[in-house]
Amino acid sequence: MTLRSLLLTTVVLFLASCGGGEHEPREEKTLYFVDSAVNGIDYKCGERKGVSKTIAKDGVPKHGAITCVYAPLELSLGSLALGSVESFSDGQIIRPQDLVPSFDGDFKNKALLKIAILLQSLDDKQSSDHITIAESLKEQIEIERLSDVTMSGLNQEIQKLGMTPVAQDEAMVHLIMHSENTNIGKPTIKPFEEDISTSLSIGSTIGKLSIGAGDGTLNYPLVLEGEGKDNFLLNNNGSLTLIKSLDSSAIYELNVTVSNEYGYTTQPISIYVKESSKIAKAQMGRLLGATVNIIKLNSDGTQDTIYSTTTNSEGSLNRVGNFELKDEMLEDDAFYIYEVSGGQDIDTDDNGIADANSSKNSGKLRLLTKGIWVKNAMHKVRVTPLSELLYSYVEQFSYAELEVKLNEYAKILLKTSLDGDSTVDVKDVMIFDPLNNQDALYDTLVYNDTYRTLVNKIRDAEVYRDDLLNAYIVESFAANAIEIVGSSIYTIDMLGSGEFAIYDLETKKKIGSLKLPYAPFSEDSHVIYINLLDNQVRVNSLVDWSYEINIKNQKNPILIDEPLIQPSIVSGNYSRVALGQSSNQNLFSRERAIYFYDNSVEEDSYKIIKFFNILDKNSGIYQYEFNSEILNIESLWEDSNRLYI
Repeated sequence: MTLRSLLLTTVVLFLASCGGGEHEPREEKTLYFVDSAVNGIDYKCGERKGVSKTIAKDGVPKHGAITCVYAPLELSLGSLALGSVESFSDGQIIRPQDLVPSFDGDFKNKALLKIAILLQSLDDKQSSDHITIAESLKEQIEIERLSDVTMSGLNQEIQKLGMTPVAQDEAMVHLIMHSENTNIGKPTIKPFEEDISTSLSIGSTIGKLSIGAGDGTLNYPLVLEGEGKDNFLLNNNGSLTLIKSLDSSAIYELNVTVSNEYGYTTQPISIYVKESSKIAKAQMGRLLGATVNIIKLNSDGTQDTIYSTTTNSEGSLNRVGNFELKDEMLEDDAFYIYEVSGGQDIDTDDNGIADANSSKNSGKLRLLTKGIWVKNAMHKVRVTPLSELLYSYVEQFSYAELEVKLNEYAKILLKTSLDGDSTVDVKDVMIFDPLNNQDALYDTLVYNDTYRTLVNKIRDAEVYRDDLLNAYIVESFAANAIEIVGSSIYTIDMLGSGEFAIYDLETKKKIGSLKLPYAPFSEDSHVIYINLLDNQVRVNSLVDWSYEINIKNQKNPILIDEPLIQPSIVSGNYSRVALGQSSNQNLFSRERAIYFYDNSVEEDSYKIIKFFNILDKNSGIYQYEFNSEILNIESLWEDSNRLYI
């Protein structure tokens, strides 16, 4: 072979070994392994081997860097294989989920969690912005594949290395927070700001964050970050608790992160610490610039105003309405009234969003409490429409009866304890948060949006309690008509059991009942009227049998005489009630916009009516008929066969 032939053959063989004249460029690529960035992971790509580390990129330190030319990339911790990536590009971020072929977006994937738990548990905790795994630890790892161990087995292996295993939930949240985020389906969290005082006790609840799960399921724990976070505990229900004493004014600017399977959301929160007495909130919506009077209630019935202030008008919506309780001025065993009046409501529907225009508050909110209850409260004390309703129930009682009656009537307002014990009492009403505790309200206040009606009536300085008492949810008693008078609930079930029944207002337990003759009926045409002065109940209908019942003994109601049919008696299912009394008469009415009934000689002839009924003790029942809609009744009386409204 000539020299020229030999050279030509060598060139051909060289080109063939490089792919027939086309060869892969030897371009070095820098990759980054993140959960958060991890230094100390062993890697192999082609013939190159190395360990992920910190490098300088444009003068900025970048952690978890890996440099490769050829794929695939194999990752391990010593002899323990973590997984591989078949292809990559320069600057690519490699995450634990890229090493798990079965990963489909579910961060609860066991294979994925094993990698995350291992990496996070072996961190030397020397830096908050990246993970570093020491060579000495990797040399001690005995397992070769994570698939060979269970989750509990992995925790045991980590403990053998002298490290503490990270909990699954914590590892998952950490992993999600350092993964690519999405704008669709992830959780929501509303901004939160609150005032607290240096006198707040350890273990006290500061407030509850408004957190939405998005389209997925929330992951726990929720994450609280920022300088000063160690003073607080963020519970999985979103409540923020003080866990360290605060001795000076400060502002804590923190971040809360919540996540689900779609991604995570981070929201800043602010805690303003003041050197003051405990801080309460006036909440009918949010009242700014309202007058607050702290009134001592004396045992002889007299009252002394001991302090006056106004509610906060500055800062975010959540801080509006705050005021100082002045608990240092209170005597432990004395009763006090926190009375809030005037001001502007800037969140009339109390949904946590400021209204475009504020509404004037013309009414009063009052909270009747004891000094020791205020001092020992571990949640924010709130003066609300619910505390005002409780006040209206008990103001009729003597000083000596107040504590017992406050606790008794609290049980007909709330069905769930809010302060952590198992008993519903006045202390739960004191901390009721209209924004977060609506599900604790009794059905009396939930039915037909009754609580919202209460709020509006108080704001407009209207009479509210009697209206609310007659708005109790009929369906809960399987009744088609119901009245609440005094401490009892009176019902009739004319479509089902045909029974008249009496229930205790506080316990909701049945006291007594009576099966009504000829009942049940096919149509809902009966109403019920209670006359406690004569211990009588009237169950009336225009088209069916009517009844008079003696309720002197509530355990054993008795039918008076025989059922009767009297065409002039009121009937129907109505939405409004008006009651009136004179020396010898009881007036009652139920009004409906349109109601048809048969009151003519001709068959199938109907007319539209409005009416009031007079129950005269001497002459029986008769009726006023007219054709104008009743919107609001302030007073009602009858004189000389004329009805005055």
